[in-house]
Parts: sequence; structure tokens; C-alpha cells
Amino acid sequence: MVTFAEALAPLAAFAVVFQTAIYALVPHRLRSRLAPLITGFFGAAAVLAAGYLLGFDEIGLTGGSPRLALIAAVTTALLASFAGTLILRREDWCSELVDQRVADLSLLEAGFDIFVRIPVFTALVEEAFFRGVLHAVLIALYPASIAFWAGSLLFGLWHVGPALDQARANGAISARRVAHVAGTVVATTIAGAVLIWLRELTGSIWAPVAVHAVLNMTAAVYSRLAAQPRRVLLGVEA
Repeated sequence: MVTFAEALAPLAAFAVVFQTAIYALVPHRLRSRLAPLITGFFGAAAVLAAGYLLGFDEIGLTGGSPRLALIAAVTTALLASFAGTLILRREDWCSELVDQRVADLSLLEAGFDIFVRIPVFTALVEEAFFRGVLHAVLIALYPASIAFWAGSLLFGLWHVGPALDQARANGAISARRVAHVAGTVVATTIAGAVLIWLRELTGSIWAPVAVHAVLNMTAAVYSRLAAQPRRVLLGVEA
């Protein structure tokens, strides 16, 4: 029987090293725009190759219910919007929503980010890779519990590079950077577990894609809103 460490170690190394290396090597001024595109193209290539080798139904790209995906998307939008609005009304919480990389974008750049990059290069590619290819491989090689938690943790570790980049962009000092990265890994590991559960429940990646895309798109919108002066958010005249 393969131990948990033996099953996880090589995949964890890939998840941490590849994504983090891309964010470290791309020049700072291009990082937030270029790094997701690079990882997205590599992920898409891996998904297509796996689809031809394993079958697109095996990795969850076919099947599933459009109705369930739509319900998942609408539910996510409502819950995320409620949480975002609640946070915006608390001055002491509002700064936690700000991602300076998003806030500094022009309106046109933000539109591309929210309606193209996030749903396609982030949500679709990551779900096809993590909940599609990786989950299919893990579930075929290892016991279900190891496959479930290994896939969840790898998704969390995948976010080390982006979390560090966000902390730097927001001007966080070293201690807060470490805390931000650790918190992001924990949060995205839990999110990964929920998305794997949703993939198993619905039989395809499309409900997880819908949840992932809508959650990230909503977060980007509220991040820009949180960067606005309080008087603008609350409708108060200067």
C-alpha cells in the first residue's frame, strides 16, 4: 500500500514549484497579467493531452447537468454577493477585501480580467486540471480518502505563488505575507475539498467550474469596490 507521503510528495512538489516558479520568474510589472496566462496555457495543454489519452468523459469534461451547474452558479453569486456587501459595510473588514492588483486595473483591463481571464484561464483550466485530470488519476491510483485530500491539498498549494504576489502588491510586511499565504492555502484547500465533492456529486467538472468562476468573478468586483473611498461606497457627498 502506498503511504500518504509517497502519494503526495511528487505531486505536491509540482504544485508548489511550478506555479510559484512562474510567479517568481515573470517580471513584477507583468506578473499579474502574464503568470495566469502561462499557467493557463500549460494547464489547458495538459488537459487536452489527458483527454486524448484517458477519454474526456473520464476526466469529467462530458456529462453532468447544465441545470445543476446553473443552480450552483446562482447560489454562489447570491452567497458571495451577500458576504461581500456585508464586509463592505464594515470599515474594519473592508481592507481585507482589497487586492491592489485588481484595484489598479483600468476599466477595460478589469473587464477582461473578470469576464475572460477568470472564467477561462483560471476557473475552467484549473477545474479541468484539478477536478478533472488530477482527480481521475488520483482516484485510479490511490484509496478514495487519499485521492480526495491529496487533490484538495494540492489545490491549496497551487495558490502559494498567487497569494505571495497578492501580499506583495498590497504592501504587506514579511510576517503578514506569511500569514496571508498560509491563510490562502488553508482556504483554498477547503475550497478544493468542496469542489471535489461537487464534482463527485454531479459527475462532471461543470458545476465546480460554475462555482469557481462565479466566486472569483464576484470577489474581483468586490475587491475593486473595497478599494473605493468610504464616502463613495456609502453614497456620501464629499
